Amino acid sequence: MPVLQKIHCFIIIFMGFFLGFSLSGCSSFQTQEPFYSAAVVTRADLLSGEGLLGDAAKQMTLPEDHVMKISDEMRRYLQRYVPKKTGQKKSGDVTRVRLLAKMIFEKGMLGMHYDVAKTHTAQDAFRFAEGNCLAFSYLFLTLARERGLKVRFQEVDIPPEWNPASKDLYYFSRHVNVRIYLKQNRDYVIDIDRVNFKSHYRVWELSDDQAVAQYYNNKATDYLQEGDVAKTFVYLVKALQLAPKDAAIWSNLGVMYRMQEMYHYAEKAYFIALKYDKRQRSVLNNLSVLYDQMGETEKSEYYARLTREHQLKNPYYRYYRALKAFEGGDYALSLSHLKAAVKRRDDEKKFHDLLGATYAQLGNETKANKAWNKAKKILSSQKY
Repeated sequence: MPVLQKIHCFIIIFMGFFLGFSLSGCSSFQTQEPFYSAAVVTRADLLSGEGLLGDAAKQMTLPEDHVMKISDEMRRYLQRYVPKKTGQKKSGDVTRVRLLAKMIFEKGMLGMHYDVAKTHTAQDAFRFAEGNCLAFSYLFLTLARERGLKVRFQEVDIPPEWNPASKDLYYFSRHVNVRIYLKQNRDYVIDIDRVNFKSHYRVWELSDDQAVAQYYNNKATDYLQEGDVAKTFVYLVKALQLAPKDAAIWSNLGVMYRMQEMYHYAEKAYFIALKYDKRQRSVLNNLSVLYDQMGETEKSEYYARLTREHQLKNPYYRYYRALKAFEGGDYALSLSHLKAAVKRRDDEKKFHDLLGATYAQLGNETKANKAWNKAKKILSSQKY
């Protein structure tokens, strides 16, 4: 199964059978030489669409969905609930931020509903009062800038999650929210997924183009699941036009080509992805899947081995395997994975919660209570 990256409230990478992932700070690795000559397929070939769509590619136009466009209706709503002048010079920006958040979230106003599956433009997020983290971020940032606030997108280094999109595809998720920069106060972070976001997660700023590229990437993954190859292609190309160095989008392009059995194109896309970010370990997994389909057993096993090695170093993958083992009643295996997870990351509450439950199933109440007490201590020490 290949892996897609998507911003679900959270961004999708299409990932393969071994459940690869991005892992910061892991050891370097050596890629093998591509199966096809580098001259066989160029970057221009990947993006032209002629090999995929034939002559129809010449008539192709890239989508323009006006992701962050504000409507007159949005301006009227904004004027009603968030006036330009608050009457408080020093706390004016803070007041506008609070009023804007209230307008978006509270019932009786917009009452926006979090829906992980809905990647909307700012206008559609406003119209339907729903959306994932991307849709919310587009809406909030567009309205905030209309009120003169300095706002930027940021990506959040959330713990990895793997979600099945189908029997052949897995989603690997990423997350985006917004930061408001205030002159006389500390910055504010606004996040629609307030349950899963933690203030101690690492973040980095995204440009508007990089953030909007994730809209087109997400829509492309939706079209790929629906079997609409032409729309998948043009939305991925649009995403790469906005974020040409985004390894996740190149990886998704490779998945699309692999599913069309255009293996030399897929391989080229994957190697471009690795050029921009070797931390995209899901690409290693996708290369293993690709070479397996090509009958290149040695290459497939090489990249599968790299994938497994990096998986076992990832505490969240270990937790994922522990959870599956626990649900299957194999408590000894669950304990083995959890010990490895906690050794690498001792400050994750859910690791200790499951560790306590595992010890309880194994009849060790002393260690179960110790793990649960650790989970409570972590909870009380973290700022939410």
